[in-house]
Amino acid sequence: MNLLDAKILRVDLSCSKLSFEETRPYYARFLGGRGISEYLLFNECPTGISPFDPANVIVFGSGLLAGTRVPGSTRVDIESLNTLTEGIGASSAGGEFAPELREAGISHILVKGKAQDLCYLWINDGEVEIREAGHLRDRPVTEVEKELRAELGQDIKVLSIGPGGEHLVRSACVIVDYARAAGRCGLGAIMGSKNLKAIAVRGRRTVQVADEKAMAEAIHKVTQKILAHDFNQNRLKYGVYCGVPWQEESPYRNFQGGVPEPEKTQKVLADVFLEFKTAKKTCRDCPLHCWGIYEFEKDGVRMESQALQANDLHDFGAKLDLCDPEVILEVHALCNDLGLDADNASGAISWAYECFQRGLITEQDTGGLRLEWGDDKTVFELLRKMAFREGFGDLLAEGSLRAAQRIGRGTEKYAIHVKGQDLMESLWVRKSWALGVVLSARGGGHTRGAPIEARLQSLAADTCLELFGMPSLGAQTSYENKEKIVAFFERMEAILDSLGICLFMNGFTADMLTPGDCASLLSAALGQPVRPSQMLAYGERIHTLEKAFNVLHAGWTREADYPPRRFMEEPIMAEGQPQSLNREQWDDLLDAYYDLHCWDRQTSWPKKKALEALDLADIAAALEEHGRILK
Repeated sequence: MNLLDAKILRVDLSCSKLSFEETRPYYARFLGGRGISEYLLFNECPTGISPFDPANVIVFGSGLLAGTRVPGSTRVDIESLNTLTEGIGASSAGGEFAPELREAGISHILVKGKAQDLCYLWINDGEVEIREAGHLRDRPVTEVEKELRAELGQDIKVLSIGPGGEHLVRSACVIVDYARAAGRCGLGAIMGSKNLKAIAVRGRRTVQVADEKAMAEAIHKVTQKILAHDFNQNRLKYGVYCGVPWQEESPYRNFQGGVPEPEKTQKVLADVFLEFKTAKKTCRDCPLHCWGIYEFEKDGVRMESQALQANDLHDFGAKLDLCDPEVILEVHALCNDLGLDADNASGAISWAYECFQRGLITEQDTGGLRLEWGDDKTVFELLRKMAFREGFGDLLAEGSLRAAQRIGRGTEKYAIHVKGQDLMESLWVRKSWALGVVLSARGGGHTRGAPIEARLQSLAADTCLELFGMPSLGAQTSYENKEKIVAFFERMEAILDSLGICLFMNGFTADMLTPGDCASLLSAALGQPVRPSQMLAYGERIHTLEKAFNVLHAGWTREADYPPRRFMEEPIMAEGQPQSLNREQWDDLLDAYYDLHCWDRQTSWPKKKALEALDLADIAAALEEHGRILK
């Protein structure tokens, strides 16, 4: 099967209608994966509806290079309205669903409507059925996957939701292959609102590229670069989590400043988790094997936890002061099984804990629960209550901002969010990181342009000049030129998401997988030359399309692009002095960022000429129709 022959599957659950559409017309502008998903979403999601409206759509997109043996080309992109921000909801997950979908002859699945009863979608090498799923109701992810494999065959790949998605928890995520999470944005709740419990797929076709020899050479080159990089040497040994969890800043106790005590930090170092690691897996065609399998014992029962993330150490170790490695492994496994995003779920719980600490929430609000830092039993109980919307968990299921707005009493101050989505990342010190996180179109998060600048400090001057337009990066605490670094990573990450390549192949660095490497891979796949500058143009187009969606649906202006006040008003000590974000300097940084993208400084909206220059004239016309564009 030719790389470009995969189809778009359209599913209307309200009337059980299935149809196919050619994907070829979209590739030239949007590559695949995230790019095409966002274009479909922009054109087919009605304005003025809630995320849970049956008219809302959700799009699942395999990256263009999924199924081609390119290292890390396993990502499935998922796009819809964001349940927390009501702007764009976007995420991706690894595992083997995306390449399997390609091998079934399908590039994207667009789902709208709502099934009358709980159902799942079964794609068997291009043949599609909507099947009844009442037997899967309220069952955790691990049971759902085992049941579907028993029904359909052990070789299938599965994407599913847990009870959290079925009960429309705004922090519900989508889980692929037992443990790979498409987190944030409440995309699991969107599936739940459509009565869609899972999608199972089997593919038996071979994805063919245009120039096999050139592709083999490009794959060999990038694999050597990936394996040789320090970033990945650690991952080969430890897995996704491979470092020191907290140094000068962390989200400790809901971002109250500081880090856990040294004795707590020592308990959760990467080497400690090696004691529990019994095996490792890999997503298909990935050389890193970062998917750790951990085993531990609780109450005499052997338990397993897969794919521990660094985020878990921040979300539960720091935010909730749970510095026991077995507790962190267990809570990670529980979130996966319930289908809850750890960043958002822990954000709502840590908000409640701080409000309880300050006397703004009492046991009368919590149903008799005492919310005390470090109490793991209460955290486990709250997560289960959230997933089923029981008692106080029903409030937390709304996320910290909505929960605070509902309860009042000054609790809004302690909801640490960006555009309504709970935050995991600390923002006091490193300015490019802070800018990338805050400006993420999906409402906070570090996978849409936030660089880990410490990993860039060793770059040669000519490399910095080529990629960022400046010979050096300057101090991490400086505001100067940080917009250039963020813009590069916004484009680069849009490219990777659209090709379906895992972010770890780039690793928040600039000298691993580069625009030139991506151009070589795409050239071989298509059989025609692609330049690095063309790749960056793709990235800018896709990033701007995402911004346009937010302008159209959420109407955000410049005021939405500021960090939570805690990072501006409550300094922490780091690098020997008080550190915080300065409002005036942040304003200057925003001006420079908007100018770089050719967006209006006052509104933050893309200008018409910028959209037209990016071959987005149809997007400009849609914004103009709604009065949300400047000429």
